[in-house]
Amino acid sequence: MRNTIAALALASTPTLALAHEGHGAVGLFHHLMDLAPAIALVAVVAFIVYKRANKS
Repeated sequence: MRNTIAALALASTPTLALAHEGHGAVGLFHHLMDLAPAIALVAVVAFIVYKRANKS
């Protein structure tokens, strides 16, 4: 449960940042489409590493 809370807290940190000048939005989600391929790649690599570490 502690890991879940930590993961959710880290995942929500981009929403705490103010958008840079030129945007009216708060947070970094207006760049989601730019970052989506990198986020997906990190998720796939983390899944593979997790599966290999927990092989029995």
